Amino acid sequence: MYVYLAAFAAVLVGADLAYFNTVPTTADETANPDRGPVSEAACKLDSTTEPVANDGASLINFQDVTKGPSDASVTIIEYFDPNCPHCKTFHQTMKPLVSEYGEQVQVVYKPFPLGRGSLPEIQALYLANEEDKFSKMLEAQYSRQSRSGISKQDLRAIASEIGMNSDVLVSKIDQGKYRKKIVAQYKRAREIGVDSTPTVLINGHFVQSRSQECMETFIQRAQEGKLGGGATSE
Repeated sequence: MYVYLAAFAAVLVGADLAYFNTVPTTADETANPDRGPVSEAACKLDSTTEPVANDGASLINFQDVTKGPSDASVTIIEYFDPNCPHCKTFHQTMKPLVSEYGEQVQVVYKPFPLGRGSLPEIQALYLANEEDKFSKMLEAQYSRQSRSGISKQDLRAIASEIGMNSDVLVSKIDQGKYRKKIVAQYKRAREIGVDSTPTVLINGHFVQSRSQECMETFIQRAQEGKLGGGATSE
């Protein structure tokens, strides 16, 4: 099942996020494309959402969490929420691909909060990235995953486990560090058509089929310049 933002609303106060008011709905479980082996022909891009121009380069900025070379011919952008169950599943799907294609593909991680409870966790992810501990923080958050978000006490515990100063982490979260980035990123994602998590773009094209087999197929097509036809749009 997917988590959708049908009733999602964000109110901005100045450049900050005042609150999230969300009542996510779920699609039919049978719609899950992450199950079982699939044929190459079954691997589909999302034809309902316009691709982003220039392989999605305009979506990437210096504060983003990335893996792989910035000049790679293939860029994968993942919009995720640490409290989204399918994001947790897709994270496991991506692991072997990141390992296999690590020097050929750039992966960009874009946290996309489905609700207010995810905000402290997303701030913690960016703070962990400052110390090259993004992956450890994300793994720990997924292991404690909750639709309502995990507590600051849990974030303190995670920080201690991965070698961060827990007091500094919580203090920076309370001070609102990275909230402006989260707001801007959320707004831009909505502008290009992101309305659920995980949402995945490969070279600016929205992906519909996200099994490991299909992701590998898309990567190979992108390397060959055969991922999608026609011009992309801003």
